[in-house]
Amino acid sequence: MLTRKDNYMSIFVSLGIYSQKGADGIINGSSDRREAMEKLVESVGGKLIDYHITRGQYDFVMITEIDSFEAMAACALKAKASGTLSEAITLESVDLNKVREMGNKVDFSPPTS
Repeated sequence: MLTRKDNYMSIFVSLGIYSQKGADGIINGSSDRREAMEKLVESVGGKLIDYHITRGQYDFVMITEIDSFEAMAACALKAKASGTLSEAITLESVDLNKVREMGNKVDFSPPTS
């Protein structure tokens, strides 16, 4: 199970679809996609936790630990700008216990009709 090691780093799950150029690179190229993603994430001070080529709607899933959503967004934009991705979705992992704690503090009364 992935857990935050400290309050500084966030865990992100990224889903991506390769563009025609990216798919061609996988089939006809020899680059190591995991190594490329590791270099990308480390360039902003993050850590690649896992990377998989997948079957289904998305071509890959990547799990990273990075200090901010902005750093993760910059990585996704850089990859899209290269022309190798047609779609990138970034999800930030949240601590369920903190959500539950905040949920118990929320004061909400539904409007009446």
